[in-house]
Amino acid sequence: MSTTQLPPFSTKALAAPALFFPQYDNPPRYDFDQGMPDPSTYPLEALQACADQVIKTQGQAACGYFGLAGRSEMIYGYAGLRDSIASWVGKRDKLSLDRKNIMLMNGSAAGLSMIANALVGPGDGAIVESTTFPYMASFLESTGATVFRAAVDSEGLVVEDAERCLREMKGQGLVPKLIYTIPTFHVPTGVLMPLARRQQLLDLARCWNVYVVEDNCYNELWYDQPTPPTLLSLEPGGRVIQSDSFSKMLAPGLRTGWVVASPEVASMIGRMRPDLGVSQFTSHVVNAWMANGRLDEHLNRVRPLYRRKRDIAADALRRHCGAFVKFHVPQGGIFFWLELAPGIDGQKVRETLLREGVACRPGERFAGATAENGYLRMSFLQVDEDEIERGVALLGQAFAAAST
Repeated sequence: MSTTQLPPFSTKALAAPALFFPQYDNPPRYDFDQGMPDPSTYPLEALQACADQVIKTQGQAACGYFGLAGRSEMIYGYAGLRDSIASWVGKRDKLSLDRKNIMLMNGSAAGLSMIANALVGPGDGAIVESTTFPYMASFLESTGATVFRAAVDSEGLVVEDAERCLREMKGQGLVPKLIYTIPTFHVPTGVLMPLARRQQLLDLARCWNVYVVEDNCYNELWYDQPTPPTLLSLEPGGRVIQSDSFSKMLAPGLRTGWVVASPEVASMIGRMRPDLGVSQFTSHVVNAWMANGRLDEHLNRVRPLYRRKRDIAADALRRHCGAFVKFHVPQGGIFFWLELAPGIDGQKVRETLLREGVACRPGERFAGATAENGYLRMSFLQVDEDEIERGVALLGQAFAAAST
């Protein structure tokens, strides 16, 4: 039988999970890997009650492609939840927003993918941080744009280095289009960009006439003091596009995120939607849950728990790992960024941890071609309080065994 020569698969596919996530034969006993909220905080009973309420009161209207607001919900999402998010974000950021500013997404990653495809393409230049959420770097690269990486320090994106990237773009004949940043509890480093640098970054964006994509997923998880104003609140004219999600605040399995943008930019992004919209039913349930201030109540309830877990992890790291790593204690978010001391074999550390059932995210997952194999990202929320100490002790033993 003859065979037909098939064309090769495209290398422009979106990032696959296996590219960034370690693979385990068995679930780790101490999972410091995944960036998720504490599962014990998921408001399961309240969500179940809201789901029952939606079925009883909305019925079929909550189970179709769209509701009373019409077919536009297949692009923008359920209007009721968009209204609720617009009100909540508007109150926080002191902005006048409505549903036209909000587009619902299947998690924030879907929104970032659509933003990338809407705003950049071949011949364009985009900036991400030197270590960053790897999906967005991949999404930008998949458009054909040239992606530059700017340095990160203890206050986040180094604006002077971003300016260097913009000049380099111009020198290469590229059109500067976009700066992507995680200013609040940066991934993976956990650092917080102060107000002065936020203003400096926005001044640069105005000067070069580029968009700023603000990944805001960790903004509400502050433990010591409220965060500085968001970039969106400091530049409300449409230059800043904010991506956010319930994944870190509430529960990741809801897959409910959103983008805040001007109506004009939202329309551009909406043309990139690759599916038939987000789940109407889930959106109805989340909207019912948000009623009567539930989101703020939930955040006020979990912050002390998360702060305590952070402090337990920091103390354990000092005692068990202090001779092997350097780190700062994050003011919020989910992660410690551990810099391994010289002479520690990172690969040997990972092999030891795998045998001991301890999972951490390797630093090179966030750094593109410039592998950060001397770092580990450690999430501290998924592991139970009384288990954090034992898991970190095993981490210290792995460091000791891998030291030369």
